[in-house]
Amino acid sequence: MKILYITAFMPSKVSAGENFSRQLIEDIARENQIDLIFFRYSSDGDFLRNSENIKIVRQFKNGNLIKLLNCLMFPFFFPLFTVRFNIFRLLYIRKLIAANRYDTIILDFSQTFIYSVFIKHKHIILNCHDVIAQRYSRVYRGVFKPFVLFSENTIIKKSKAVIFCHSHKDKKLIMDLYGIRANVTSLYFDKTVKDTYPEFCEDYFVFFANWSRPDNSYGLKWFLKEVYSRLGNDNNIKIIGSGLSAALMEEIKSHPAIEYLGFLENPYQIISNAKALISPLFTGAGIKVKVMESLACGTAIIGTGISFEGVPEIFSDFLLNAENQADFVAQIIEFKIQISDKLKLKTIFSNYNLNNSLKEEILKD
Repeated sequence: MKILYITAFMPSKVSAGENFSRQLIEDIARENQIDLIFFRYSSDGDFLRNSENIKIVRQFKNGNLIKLLNCLMFPFFFPLFTVRFNIFRLLYIRKLIAANRYDTIILDFSQTFIYSVFIKHKHIILNCHDVIAQRYSRVYRGVFKPFVLFSENTIIKKSKAVIFCHSHKDKKLIMDLYGIRANVTSLYFDKTVKDTYPEFCEDYFVFFANWSRPDNSYGLKWFLKEVYSRLGNDNNIKIIGSGLSAALMEEIKSHPAIEYLGFLENPYQIISNAKALISPLFTGAGIKVKVMESLACGTAIIGTGISFEGVPEIFSDFLLNAENQADFVAQIIEFKIQISDKLKLKTIFSNYNLNNSLKEEILKD
């Protein structure tokens, strides 16, 4: 089969969504040809192509000026949906489709969905990582939600594409908001995650995220200011992930018991041996991949309701809810777990039925 895959970010291991894209592309490229288009910032590294079946046909430049000009050309849609869209890019993609007999076209992330309104093909798939209307209902006092609802509704309905999301919560949300049936597909889990088992229950908690994302960095900043100062310095914490700001790095240096490890190629043994993952999220939408990866490592989560959105009920015994300062302080101080509990969680996850229906839809005849 020949597939055109258009994604809003460069596939990589840097962040959860980009890592999902990377693994999906590598999976379907084992026996199929993929023409890949992605949008990249000047700060992005090189795309690591591991298969001759993956052909990069275009890397569109992404930057603040380009995004601003794109938004000004289409002011009747919310900017998130138009920052990667302009008539020249559309014409290029339409010409590419006309010149190739693609079996499937995949648009990955909501930032690319608008292209589906202006291209014609028998089999277009939208891979929805989260519902944007929900995300914007939680920021700026929800003032942009009506505009986002209009834009997201218009694009999804006009696209007439097959829609996939990553949790039953998002499936219900898409039906409730837009009256459209979506399909649920499982997340990808790296082999290193599946092969990692708890060896010990060590004396530290862990944070794990892409810290360039405002949802994540705000939660960490809030935790350091509101919670950690009330715990005492006998609680060791390891922070994993790229993109931490200079200001947060300076804050961390003032706490001897906190260690910032940065981006790690394989962070999963550290996560697996931790007491718990701490996830203070107050904004955002969609299932949190880092939460699922931590559960896959046998590590429980102390987090907010937003952190746990879309997580299957089967893992509820290992999700410790905390919504405010007092909750987090109490959960961390009172938290106790044994290696036998961690191994039990690992077994539950290993037996959990993963359903890769997105891959099946892509490759169907």
